[in-house]
Amino acid sequence: MPAAAPALAEAFDVLVAPPPPAAPAVSAEMAAADIPQVIALLRAAPQAAYCEWEDEALLARHLAHSADLCRVVRTPSGRVVAALLAGSFGVRGSISHAVVDPGHRRLGLARVMAADALEAFRRRGVRRIFLAVLDGNEAATALWTGAGFRPALGERTFECDL
Repeated sequence: MPAAAPALAEAFDVLVAPPPPAAPAVSAEMAAADIPQVIALLRAAPQAAYCEWEDEALLARHLAHSADLCRVVRTPSGRVVAALLAGSFGVRGSISHAVVDPGHRRLGLARVMAADALEAFRRRGVRRIFLAVLDGNEAATALWTGAGFRPALGERTFECDL
């Protein structure tokens, strides 16, 4: 709209419609083609606790049986701006990473991916899901408690890289 248009609209008491709201975020199953962008997002986010052994080959093997649980949000041009990696074994599931590009945070992308992943877990018959949040990561704590997760009282998390 030209700069004079708002003044003209006001002068003639014409209502100018606000811009339409942005389309709601939609997550999709992660595809093998997304893996390089997902790894780049994870590497750029210290709070994601990415391990270098989580390479393209490992993630491609993981997607072969867990693509429905692993989610991405893409821009209209196809750029991955958010990702969630998850898997299951029997009735137990785990979410290993959730990351959103800094320029796309506070838009509900992680919440949409979490909801879609939880629904995929339900379809698989998973009854309990585990995840870890780094101490001090209040945004992740708020996300996961808002999705129904609670701290596992009386438990400690142990891990061993092989």
